Amino acid sequence: MKLKRTLLYILSGLCLAFAFPPINIYTLYFPGIVLLIHFIHSSENFKQAFTKSYFALLSFELVTVSWISLSGLREGADKFMILGGFFEMVIHSALLTLPLIIYFYTRKSITGYFKTKNPALGNIISLFTLPFIWVTVEYLYALPEVSFPWLTAGNAFSSALHKIQFIEITGVYGISFWIMTISCFVYIIFEKSINHKDSFGKLIRRKDVIVLLAVVFVLYFIPDLYTIITSPAKKYTNYVSEGKVKVNIIQPNVNPWKKWGAKQIDLVNDYIDLIKLSDTANPKPDLMILPETAVPFYLLDSYYSDKYDLIKSAVEETKTPLLIGIPDQVYYNDSIKAKSDSKENKGSGKKYDTFNSAVLIQPGEEKVSHQKYAKMRLVIASERMPYQERIAILRDLIRWSVGISSFQIGWDTTIFKLKDKYKFCTAICYETVYPEFFAAFSEKGSTFNVIITNDGWWGKLFGTYQHNQFAILRAIENRRWIARCANTGISGTIDPYGNMYNQSPINEKFIISDYVGINTEVTFYTRHPYLFPNILLLISCVIILGAVVLRIAKKREDWVSSGS
Repeated sequence: MKLKRTLLYILSGLCLAFAFPPINIYTLYFPGIVLLIHFIHSSENFKQAFTKSYFALLSFELVTVSWISLSGLREGADKFMILGGFFEMVIHSALLTLPLIIYFYTRKSITGYFKTKNPALGNIISLFTLPFIWVTVEYLYALPEVSFPWLTAGNAFSSALHKIQFIEITGVYGISFWIMTISCFVYIIFEKSINHKDSFGKLIRRKDVIVLLAVVFVLYFIPDLYTIITSPAKKYTNYVSEGKVKVNIIQPNVNPWKKWGAKQIDLVNDYIDLIKLSDTANPKPDLMILPETAVPFYLLDSYYSDKYDLIKSAVEETKTPLLIGIPDQVYYNDSIKAKSDSKENKGSGKKYDTFNSAVLIQPGEEKVSHQKYAKMRLVIASERMPYQERIAILRDLIRWSVGISSFQIGWDTTIFKLKDKYKFCTAICYETVYPEFFAAFSEKGSTFNVIITNDGWWGKLFGTYQHNQFAILRAIENRRWIARCANTGISGTIDPYGNMYNQSPINEKFIISDYVGINTEVTFYTRHPYLFPNILLLISCVIILGAVVLRIAKKREDWVSSGS
């Protein structure tokens, strides 16, 4: 029996994992969730509910995000990645059990109360609380600094373009809710297959099964119906009717571990060659893009003015603006502006901070006039320790072998103006997986989006493919073109329907010359990114509060009965 249970845990985890990129068998997510529901329903206490769901979700993580640990085995990599990735899987798997533990509590309270009154109704009500609880936990988990929303259920369907066009209304959480609702119906059918009774204690007739299958069929294809009715493929595939911008995406393919110890001048000269080569395209590009932290030094600092001048000369020669990812160092003239966790120069005593930034260098523009954006969503434990401004000791807890530790959080989303004509945003790396955050750029007036990233840490492991594919969701939610520039790949463009163009190979030096469309239309989701998840949050609060009240009422009834 133990072997059978273990195999079921692994099967559940594998179903969830194989739904995610790059395998993309997204329909497997449904049986994966059905098995998780089965584990909860077969649990007698919280310990069992946690243990069963934990081992299933650990199996899920061992496949889906093992790339974090495996990347530490690559040449030149910091071996801390192996240990860090291991602890991520162990801890994060426990966090993923939270919606199931809450569901176990609400189910126990609701079914317990209705047990002597109307058990069938109690089972129906309890089962369909799961979609609300699951998505609410996903949403709340993505809000604080301590978050890793990489495994949001809706992310598993990023390749199913015909099914996910409705997220221009709900965002990715709409996909998660849809998945969980279908899984609840499939679970009832699953119950019949193993014991010929539903959770309501009734024998399931053939007619009942046909009705349930019809419901699942309708729910599964409702998103397709939305796609057919609204015709987004016709509207947004290769959409450039409001104008277009030619972008040259430069994928330099620099080893991210060796870059920080390489000769800076050699790196700069290589970039200059690529910029000039990129400029040979006809017609000329409107924008050239280099990836996140393309240079491993503070390019805008006066100490590196010789190297900045070389890059600026290339920009002047080509007469084409350049967006480039840089580490940026900012000193505070007024100490009041400094944050509690700001760094201090030992020589001058001045407060300063370092940022993971993007800067737009335009021909004929002075350095002080450059537009910049500082990354706001920083990777936990590598770019920044969460809440280090409150607990000072956290800031220096982890030091990497490369210069990416202890960045400060940026102040605000920045909308770049290109040639005083086009407006675009630049999300940096990990920010791609935060839907509401990404929507803020479009809401502020961005007409196309740029993502710069450095996925070179992962090589050809799953993380590189996942990160690239999740950008599809952001394109559809906001109906914006995306130009994605990655250091070692995958680079390319994505249209507002989610189609990907000119995808570059991984670990190759590559230049992509393509057009992205301009779109000023703002989707319902862009205007109201918090509406759908907040509605689910409100309903979940009512469910949990109701479960508490019912549990108290049941205990009161039992006490009265025992007293009489």
